[in-house]
Amino acid sequence: MGTTHRRNEDVYEIIAANIKRYRKEAKITQAELADRAHYSHEFIRRIEAPNGKKYFSVDTLVQIANVLGINLETLVKGIDNEEK
Repeated sequence: MGTTHRRNEDVYEIIAANIKRYRKEAKITQAELADRAHYSHEFIRRIEAPNGKKYFSVDTLVQIANVLGINLETLVKGIDNEEK
């Protein structure tokens, strides 16, 4: 697996971990997040699943961040450290 491909997967994992963290801090379930963000529960479950294939758009991240009451920057927190 190439370095760039691995780094891209790491970015998705960091974002997924942040989604899960802030969802739990907001004390809402995956199903509630899915409903409020207008996505399926399965889609949110796949995003948060460790080491699963993750594909989501910036629009998706904005919608999830809005539901969680955080800014987009908070969801991508930690990516800069991964690049070093």
